[in-house]
Amino acid sequence: MIFARAWALAFLILPVVLLVWQWSRSPRRLNLILKALVLVAVVLALAEPEMTVSENKTGAVVLVDTSAGLPAEEVRRASDLATQIDKARGRNQVRVIPFARTTRAVATDEHRGSWSIRKTAGEAGRATDLEAAVRDGIAAMPSGTIPRLVLISDGNENQGSLVRAASMARDLNIPIDAIGLRGPPKPLLRIESIALPSLAFAGEKFPIDLVVSSPGKANASVELNAEGRKLGTQSLALEPGSNYVRVHTAINTAGSVELSGVLRSSEAGEVAFERALTLRKPRVLYFSNDPEGTEKHLLDTLTAAQFVIDRSQDPVKPSIRDYQMVVFNNQDLDALPTARKEEFERFVRDGGGMLVLGGERNVYREEKEKKPEDAMDRSLPAKLAPPKSPEGTCVVLIVDKSSSMEGRKMELARQAAIGVIQNLRPIDLVGVLIFDNSFHWAVPIRRAEDRSTITRMVAGITPDGGTQIAPALSEAYRKISVQTNVTYRHVVLLTDGISEEGDSLNVAKDAVTKKVTISTVGLGQDVNRAYLEKVAVTAKGRAYFLTDPSGLEQILLKDVMEHTGSTAIEKAITPVVVHRSAVLDGVGIETAPPLRGYVKFIAKPGADTVLKFEPNDP
Repeated sequence: MIFARAWALAFLILPVVLLVWQWSRSPRRLNLILKALVLVAVVLALAEPEMTVSENKTGAVVLVDTSAGLPAEEVRRASDLATQIDKARGRNQVRVIPFARTTRAVATDEHRGSWSIRKTAGEAGRATDLEAAVRDGIAAMPSGTIPRLVLISDGNENQGSLVRAASMARDLNIPIDAIGLRGPPKPLLRIESIALPSLAFAGEKFPIDLVVSSPGKANASVELNAEGRKLGTQSLALEPGSNYVRVHTAINTAGSVELSGVLRSSEAGEVAFERALTLRKPRVLYFSNDPEGTEKHLLDTLTAAQFVIDRSQDPVKPSIRDYQMVVFNNQDLDALPTARKEEFERFVRDGGGMLVLGGERNVYREEKEKKPEDAMDRSLPAKLAPPKSPEGTCVVLIVDKSSSMEGRKMELARQAAIGVIQNLRPIDLVGVLIFDNSFHWAVPIRRAEDRSTITRMVAGITPDGGTQIAPALSEAYRKISVQTNVTYRHVVLLTDGISEEGDSLNVAKDAVTKKVTISTVGLGQDVNRAYLEKVAVTAKGRAYFLTDPSGLEQILLKDVMEHTGSTAIEKAITPVVVHRSAVLDGVGIETAPPLRGYVKFIAKPGADTVLKFEPNDP
């Protein structure tokens, strides 16, 4: 015993003095003795006596292996062992911690008087890290106790190092008691090697190459997992000896990903593997001149496929070195410089992707003498098909030049007419009829071979006067109907105003009998929609109405190409699946709505044609 205030013991003299002084004088000596004892007790209390009593308590942490590979009966046995240890603890402390890949908290239904520990579910249960379990067990040791670890496991670790953990426990003077469980039978299968690509992209399928050793013939399956979810399963037929196996999968998350797999066979057991993989988001360079908003579905599809999209209107200048794919939306590929075509060919040859979306700018150009394929043609699996009209077509553009067309409307109308002319073949015929209160031919019907002269004639059109549509329409029909040496005859009427109908509907009816089609284009809000629609529908053409004239050139090109048997066809059409392909996975093409058009290409030998359209088209 020790005293915190030993100096207070000096006051013990007081009860002694009291006894000596009062002993002979007091007849009540028992009371005197009691008073002296009380004074002694007070003095001892003031001195704060302390006594150390030794008591040894053990703090045991029980680590229970709950890996998915353990047999169910062994997990129940581990629970029984934990229950026995817990009930025999007496004054000692016991903590039970389940573990697999890492330690985890005990669920409420795993301990209700006795222990009923479950296997660890999901990705966390597909590995065993004894080192992490021992390290976490040491950290969870109750303070003020003699530490002790109890490890209940089959000892089959596939992460970490138990030897390293045991060395750490020894340095801390913490003993480890090990209780062995019966693990799964040793698999007869063995994975000799695993190979992953050095570069993979999010959302893209990539290969995993395995070399699997099997003692005999066996049916097996490979299950792949990542990000806590199952990626898929592939069945295998193994032969005796080494088997080369390639499986494919895709992961939609960029960054560092832990990929795990299990090779299972009812005859030869199962073996697991893990690899770390870094995925990048692929970059696509998107070439398009289409108005914004018309490509929303395509861009949304690329974004959903994890692409980072960079957009350009110029397919000639931007570098393509840092991209994984290029997309051409409605581009005239034939007009690209030779050096640029060769650059795209090298890009494809080195593994880059190329997607070509057809449109009215895909123009078939006849060659007087056969030339070797250029670099762009060699890069594509198909060639642009020639139009259905080898004899040529005749196109007449009727352009409103009234004063209301002044400014940007007239500028865009001239530009649209020139765009149509530039896309016609030399054997085609073209005429441009302009009108206000009267009409005259800015370009009399002639062959489209001298484009520069025709372009200058169109560029000279200036706005003036009123709007009289019917006489101009009659004149255009009269002139085009006599052109008999062509396959297709098509008239396009462009106006921004209202006019008397005159005999326009009779002209449209006669046009049908002469196989002349008429389309109408209304600019702005001040047009007679009903009149323009009736003319177009009667003459088997189309009616278009634009509030923004910036899309005029594209509309005219599409309409002329469609009605002159050209390569570009714009109409509702349902594709037919030629054969199943990975490119259609998840598309649901059987229930998809009709497409709005297509561009005719001829597949090269060896090309994989997945969809087809009209039976008479390539």
